Amino acid sequence: MCTPEFPVHLTSKRFVFRDFTETDRTDFVTYQMDARYRMLYGKRDIATTRAQSNALFDRFLGWQHENPRRNFQIGIFDRATQNMLGCTGLRCRDEPARSATFGIELAPSYWGHYRAAIEATALMIAYGFRELDLMTIIGDTASGNKRIAKLANWFGTEITAERPGPDWMQHRDWTEIDWTLNRHDWEQSEQKEQKGPNDQEDQDRSSQPYQNDAKTQSTSTTDNRRGEPI
Repeated sequence: MCTPEFPVHLTSKRFVFRDFTETDRTDFVTYQMDARYRMLYGKRDIATTRAQSNALFDRFLGWQHENPRRNFQIGIFDRATQNMLGCTGLRCRDEPARSATFGIELAPSYWGHYRAAIEATALMIAYGFRELDLMTIIGDTASGNKRIAKLANWFGTEITAERPGPDWMQHRDWTEIDWTLNRHDWEQSEQKEQKGPNDQEDQDRSSQPYQNDAKTQSTSTTDNRRGEPI
């Protein structure tokens, strides 16, 4: 795996994707303590839950100092307001050489911002293949997560496995789906038009929120095997 320049700082037309700093802790913990977020995982608003979010943020900061660096978790921020929309990442430590697990989640207040998810996914996948010289990026999502499934399909991924997921999925009668994207297929997709899975649909969804129902649809992609955001 290549060693790109750090800290990570990527930009798109409307968003900034960068390494977390200590000043981002409050916003990160706050959105993870949101009742809508906690409802997805059946967590209560107690000191233990808050401590878990703080420990997770500590882990993200710690990854930045590893040498070689194998794990990347960066925040998604609005360029105009600097508000945190969520986070995305690539985790290479536990995967075979030149492969990584991808994940993305948006804070509940931004669950309707489909464009943010598209741009974050596109930039992080490109970062993995171009800057980290990965050959394969894998991910997993819940069968009820229709938005993430559409993103995965857009980028040319292949479903490789389906199995019973953790308790929070099974309680909703969902399964856990694994997908894989290899470098060759991604390069092929890059040669196509970059307007989205459906031009008109993408334009509509980028300009207005979609209806979200947390009982039937998850709006975050986590490392489901660990039960935490990747």
